[in-house]
Amino acid sequence: MALMKCPECGKEVSTKALTCPNCGCPICQKQTYTPAPTINTPSAPPKRRHGCLIPIIVIAFLFIVLCIVVSIGVADQEKHPEKYDDSIAAKHIDVTTEEGKAIDSILNDCGITEVKSFEHDELLDNAHMDGESGYRIASENVENIILYLAPDKTVFRIKYIDYDLYADGGKLATLQDYVVSQEEVDKYQYLCQEKVKEILKSPSTAKFPIYTEWGWRQEMNIFTVQGYVDAQNGFGAEVRSRFQFIIDMNTDTIQSFIFDGQELIQQ
Repeated sequence: MALMKCPECGKEVSTKALTCPNCGCPICQKQTYTPAPTINTPSAPPKRRHGCLIPIIVIAFLFIVLCIVVSIGVADQEKHPEKYDDSIAAKHIDVTTEEGKAIDSILNDCGITEVKSFEHDELLDNAHMDGESGYRIASENVENIILYLAPDKTVFRIKYIDYDLYADGGKLATLQDYVVSQEEVDKYQYLCQEKVKEILKSPSTAKFPIYTEWGWRQEMNIFTVQGYVDAQNGFGAEVRSRFQFIIDMNTDTIQSFIFDGQELIQQ
């Protein structure tokens, strides 16, 4: 049993006594601390860490947007070079930006918008006047475009094959007035084939060549088609006949139809 001195009389008393048996002084018990029972509460779920995923997604999105904006700007610049400081002509000819933009504007008016090559040809120089310079231009699908510049670097003449697109200070036609498109080939090939079948003895035996073996020519609104067909005649023998059509593109009417040298339609 542990003993302690009474704080009042100094006599030794038990540490478990409530009062001193000698003087009756209350004995202070040493208090011990008992912690409260711990209540188990569900812990909050750990926060999901995204790491670098979100920044990567944001950067990728911004990069895609930037690419789209740049591509739209490049496409617009190629289609309308006159709106930008750079000039297609100025990249190939020794002219100022303003002179180049003036040349570009006339080329655009003549339907020459997608320039693939732009080369000086000394054999074309001085064709109409001293100091004149000649250039051969090729667009995306068309070649044989010739540009003549006067000594002051202004456009004097633009030709496509033997057709004048620009002369005497003004536009005469566009490139599209003389260039046959695939859409027009498909359209008039079908029209001509159906018309040829109408006069054949055995239209079910008709065999036409592929479109690359046909002849196509466009002059403003006049479309000329030449081709051939293999078909059985009245005796069952297969013969080849040649034909030519001249069509008004404004109305899609046949102005002339020649079959084996005989003109069957004439307007």
